[in-house]
Amino acid sequence: MRNTFLFSLLVLCLSTASAQDFYGTGVQEVRIDFSQKNWDVKLDSLKKVNPESRLAATAFVNGQRFDSVGVRYKGNSSYFRTRNETIKKLPLNIKLDFKKKGQILKGNQNTVKLSNAFLDPTFVREPLAYEIIRKYMPAPQCNFSKLYINGKYWGVYINSESVDASFVKKNFGATNGYIIKCDPDSWKKARSQSGCPKGENASLTYLSENAGCYDAFYETDNPASWKVLINLIRVLNKTPEQIETVLDVDQTLWMLALNNALVNLDSYNGSLSHNYYLWADTTGVCHPIIWDLNMAFGGWRRDFSFQEMPDDQLIQYSPLAEFENVRRPLISKLLKNPLYRKVYIAHLRTITNDYLASGQLLARAQVLSKEVEPWVKTDSLKLYSFTDFQNGFDKTMKSGADNVIGIRQLMLKRSEFLAKHPLLNKLQPVITEAKASKDGGKIKVTAKLSNASRGGWLYYRADRQFAFKRTQLLDDGTNGDLAAADGIFTATIDGAVIKQWYIAAEGEEAAATLPERASFEFFKID
Repeated sequence: MRNTFLFSLLVLCLSTASAQDFYGTGVQEVRIDFSQKNWDVKLDSLKKVNPESRLAATAFVNGQRFDSVGVRYKGNSSYFRTRNETIKKLPLNIKLDFKKKGQILKGNQNTVKLSNAFLDPTFVREPLAYEIIRKYMPAPQCNFSKLYINGKYWGVYINSESVDASFVKKNFGATNGYIIKCDPDSWKKARSQSGCPKGENASLTYLSENAGCYDAFYETDNPASWKVLINLIRVLNKTPEQIETVLDVDQTLWMLALNNALVNLDSYNGSLSHNYYLWADTTGVCHPIIWDLNMAFGGWRRDFSFQEMPDDQLIQYSPLAEFENVRRPLISKLLKNPLYRKVYIAHLRTITNDYLASGQLLARAQVLSKEVEPWVKTDSLKLYSFTDFQNGFDKTMKSGADNVIGIRQLMLKRSEFLAKHPLLNKLQPVITEAKASKDGGKIKVTAKLSNASRGGWLYYRADRQFAFKRTQLLDDGTNGDLAAADGIFTATIDGAVIKQWYIAAEGEEAAATLPERASFEFFKID
């Protein structure tokens, strides 16, 4: 049955921001001019001595000149393994306002991040995954860029937006709060902690109240953010029933569902437990942001014993993988909550229907591949052959010790697996006739719920920089409900705190939301 709804004093609001020119369609162009002939040697030296140090250069981004920019090599495996294999094409980070403040791209971007498609012969894993994720939650823009260094074509790179203050302003409308990078800054440091319980990367496992026990796994520029992070970790592990006071739970459920659906195991879900950010708003609530997707679609396939997962294990990666894994509390603690688990499965079902079962994922992959193909063909420094690029959709490619499964080879069968999975085919609640109306200084929200034996919830907030809160919808003839047990559920709330809202309904075995892609899509009260 297709959901229908009435509405008054509201519009359906998609909280997405328009793409900036540098992240628009087509292949972009970046030129870097170094005064030193041995610039690569100097960058290597800086990477080893101080990874954050930069070498000055002049840059041209789509023809726009930037003087005295700062360039450094970036990445872990994508840098170190590539360099050890004596390949010159290394990932780069270019700070446009390094020496001259105010040098920014349209959209207030001051950093250009270029990745070398490590473990991705197709070149499309990262831009494709980001495109899908942006349908459901805030995520960086991403496309392709051809790079020239001192006039020489250095190949085509993956160009991804930085998660920084500009990103937060664009996606959350906020100019404050804390950004926490959840990724070990070096394997050596991460494995040499002393005087602390043994940690496991950015898993959000509780270690102690001492920030020093966490600084190998998380990175932040503001010391005040450690208190917020440790509070989140403490609540998650010790009092998870209070988790909504410190975490944007719905955005987290989307992150976990997307990682699962896209077999993005180089993430929190997988054996390395990294590659995400937390942005903490002014109320101390943390919002997760997915980052670094070059190994999505099965590109990273090492299990918790660091053994290579066979193809069938990737294809049939369980919707509830790590459900019992205490080493991944963000999964095991959250999904123990019946409502959270049902909403998570509803999100997984939506992703499957939107992109996997519909064929949209593979269709978009082909479009992106055609867009970048001419530049890959002329890229003499790429990490793979052009034949590997052509075959990377349908065949497993060898890269050192790794076997990189083809995107179509994996996702065609995974689409079938998820579409038929019993968890995704439970009887869903149906939400119809959702509307909001003013009642003095109050807002009354009503909706008709079917197959919702466990009731429903109104999620609401006053501004997009905050997570949604929730209050129960009632069908008992009180709080604005006209008649008990008529299937019409109601909540009345102070109009000052509700500018955006959506509904969730819970049955015995499944849940549903309206809009379906809530909380990224929601209703808005004018």
